[in-house]
Amino acid sequence: MKKHFILIAAAAALAGLWAGYAAGIAVFPGNGSSAAPSGSVDNAVLSPQIPEVHPAYSYDPGVTVDMDVLTGNWYPDSETAYKCLVYAKNSAQKLEAENVYDELDSAIVAEGSLSRYLKYRDTISINVDGTVYGAYVEDGMSPIGGGKGYDGIITTGDYIVRTYEELTEACSKAESGEVIFIPSDVTIDLSMKKRDQYYITLRDGVTLASDRGYVREDGSVSTGALIKGEGAGSTITTNFVICNSGSRLTGLDFRGPDPMRHVEHHTRCYRADGSFDHTIYYKLPMTVGIVVAGKNVEIDNCEISGFCNTAISVGSYDVHVHHNYIHHNQVKGLGYGIAFGHGGGIIEYNMFNWNRHSIAGSGPADSYYIARYNVDMGDSLDHVYDMHGGRDRGDGTNIAGKYIEMYNNTFLADNMPYHVRGVPVEYQKFYHNVVINPKTNYNFGSLTGKNIEIYDNIFGIEKKTVLK
Repeated sequence: MKKHFILIAAAAALAGLWAGYAAGIAVFPGNGSSAAPSGSVDNAVLSPQIPEVHPAYSYDPGVTVDMDVLTGNWYPDSETAYKCLVYAKNSAQKLEAENVYDELDSAIVAEGSLSRYLKYRDTISINVDGTVYGAYVEDGMSPIGGGKGYDGIITTGDYIVRTYEELTEACSKAESGEVIFIPSDVTIDLSMKKRDQYYITLRDGVTLASDRGYVREDGSVSTGALIKGEGAGSTITTNFVICNSGSRLTGLDFRGPDPMRHVEHHTRCYRADGSFDHTIYYKLPMTVGIVVAGKNVEIDNCEISGFCNTAISVGSYDVHVHHNYIHHNQVKGLGYGIAFGHGGGIIEYNMFNWNRHSIAGSGPADSYYIARYNVDMGDSLDHVYDMHGGRDRGDGTNIAGKYIEMYNNTFLADNMPYHVRGVPVEYQKFYHNVVINPKTNYNFGSLTGKNIEIYDNIFGIEKKTVLK
């Protein structure tokens, strides 16, 4: 049965910290602190009860609701909203317009992935006296989040693969400049395939592609081939893909095993009285989606969700991550959309939602990023952007990266847009952004510090208040 997908608006563990840091990969300790309990802990008894499945639903609704950002993944918190949207669509000719809008408003409230984006999508960028604040695209350019309308969708390749075995064989043969293509009707399930480190390795200069956003002859829109690892019995506790220098991932849907927050479990493991072994928390499958190990890697027009640790972990330089929909990577204490170890790059034109931090860095002196033209759609477990300081790493410094530049982004979550956790070696700048709430809603002491400039932003999207 042909599947139709709804178009929605938008959108390591403690023990491995130093090993990952030395290798340049972005690996973070869990947040929180407690003294180790004095007694022994029976891990077999106290290991967390992982829910049997973390499904992302696919529907055959017979109707498409076109609202900007393409997704193939509806997590459990989306079902109510889906029903509301389909009801509103099918009832449009029978209901008064205001009632249809009421149904859509109900869907917005119910749906974590939609969050506030539908309400504010016409004001994610604001022009004040000739200066444009917030995320925007020029006419004719690819839409934020990629998908339908994306320029440069790949529809074939030097290798056409349909199974995991064919994919790994192609990866072992493909040379720089060649394309491995997975058709959009293919699902590659990694759940029961055991691997020590990586499932898919892209050699230097190789592209792995599908056709997310391609409009078929019947008018349906491809959500791209699905590479997933989820469900009861899943053995996914490692990384999906490693990208070497000059490689590219484009037009694919990566679905990890765990989109949940696990806040209650984190709270229990980090009890203030030290009565529980906090390392038990990391018995959860702390999966990383994509590991960037080489320079000049490009990741574009993908949907990446459900990764407990990190969706994209960067350990090299000149990385370009753009036009993706990155969501539901949000376990308490980890939960990164994009995380930098040593190295950095440009992050632009992405839709982010339901991550703990959408962008973060472990903060060594050569860690950096530029974030621009991105939209935070309204739900974040913690502050949206981040760069760790020396105290987080325990290296005796107060360094928080080489530099961070954040401009023309839109933040629709109530959380802080970023949080100062140290001193950047060169600078940190935050300007021409739109932040949903007025200045009085935020602790500005956590937004300022040495080598940090925050100026010329809109705080208060309703009143369009420019804070010079």
